[in-house]
Amino acid sequence: MSGDFRETLYTVDAQGRRKWVYSEFVPGRFTIPRGLVAYSLMLIYLVMPWITIGGKQGVHLDIFNRRFVFFGAEFWATDSYFLFLILVSMAFSLFFFTALFGRLWCGWACPETVFLEFMFRPIERLIEGSAAQRRRLDQQPWNLEKIVKKLLKHSISAFFAWIIATTALAYFIGRDPLIEMISDWPYKNPVPFAMTVAMMGLMAFQFGWFREQFCTVLCPYARFQSVLMDSNSIVVGYDVVRGEPRGKVRKREDGESTGDCVDCGLCVRVCPTGIDIRNGLQLECVACTACADACDSIMEKVGRPKGLVRYDTEDRLLGRSLTRKLLRPRPIVYGVLLTICLSTFAYLLSVRQESEFQVLRGALDEPFTVLDDGRVSNHLHVRVTNKSSSPAEYTFSVTPKDIELITPLVPFSLHAGQISTTPIFLNFDPKILVDGKYTAEVNIAGGAGYSDKQTITLLGPGK
Repeated sequence: MSGDFRETLYTVDAQGRRKWVYSEFVPGRFTIPRGLVAYSLMLIYLVMPWITIGGKQGVHLDIFNRRFVFFGAEFWATDSYFLFLILVSMAFSLFFFTALFGRLWCGWACPETVFLEFMFRPIERLIEGSAAQRRRLDQQPWNLEKIVKKLLKHSISAFFAWIIATTALAYFIGRDPLIEMISDWPYKNPVPFAMTVAMMGLMAFQFGWFREQFCTVLCPYARFQSVLMDSNSIVVGYDVVRGEPRGKVRKREDGESTGDCVDCGLCVRVCPTGIDIRNGLQLECVACTACADACDSIMEKVGRPKGLVRYDTEDRLLGRSLTRKLLRPRPIVYGVLLTICLSTFAYLLSVRQESEFQVLRGALDEPFTVLDDGRVSNHLHVRVTNKSSSPAEYTFSVTPKDIELITPLVPFSLHAGQISTTPIFLNFDPKILVDGKYTAEVNIAGGAGYSDKQTITLLGPGK
């Protein structure tokens, strides 16, 4: 295999075997802001299923009943266009922020980074020690110290994994049923129990062993970042102009001309994916700023300006430009598309009604029937969706009034979230037909001021 960093992954050796990354921890100016963001996101994730907004669970993704609640707003399977707009908006927001700020998502908000770097890795450092101590512990034979530390680390990690897994179930099953299941024996609720164990096992695999390989091997985002970014996107990078040529502090003291980089290698040792940021923009870089904090600590010690590794554009880092160009065609296009999607979503949400109805003609029904009294009857079906969180009653009418409407259920009652169909019969004098057709309107009225109408074509014998 080639030794070129562009052709090989740092975490894989020449024989294709895994190289374990023992990243060091060096606090810096980005540590506290990243921690605040990460723990805020964790808090939001852990709290949302347990709070009540508008009498409903904060976020509830009831897939089995095709009911979805977001911050008090209730959506049903018939609201699929909202889901489409949400997904498209999320995609365009990712494109927009990537074009402007590079892989900010990866380093600050991705669940992989948030849980690994601010939950599971701190547990590992607390129990097993520094990077050097962790390396020695893994290399030494199994003894009492190693068994105790590994058992303690995995036990604490399993507890937090259980909290994450049960919270995930609360999003889908609902908090009240989940509490009942937790307080009961597992064999009485085998499916939720199996899902919890499966998620805990997946997290043990991901955060305990697979780790950075998810970012470098599985995650597709790194693969298409070059399509979304350009040389004016903000990235975590190394100032080549200021840092080169590299040289130890002693060389500068001896009068040799060197750049600010003292070639200490700390930026490599703190990287969670094991790369050398000085090689430029790389697929494995998740923009976590660990290298920037580490480099700043060294610059402070040797009395040189901080920011040798920093957030900046590639053009500025390479000395091709002195300014940051935020207003560029790429982010402008993404921003406009994002605004259109969000505006459309907001408009549709503002005009969305609590109920929905359709008048359908059965495929197997006769187009019309001639009654004994000479009138014509059309057999139709009305499908009503109650999107509200409470029961509702509906009544039907038809325009013009001289058409008789017969329905077996008056009023037509539905439970919260229920979708049901009821038959209706429209009887009329055939004299109103023109070439065997007549246009009429079926009206519906329900609770909370809901009303709607649908134009239909009545059929009958032609002349």
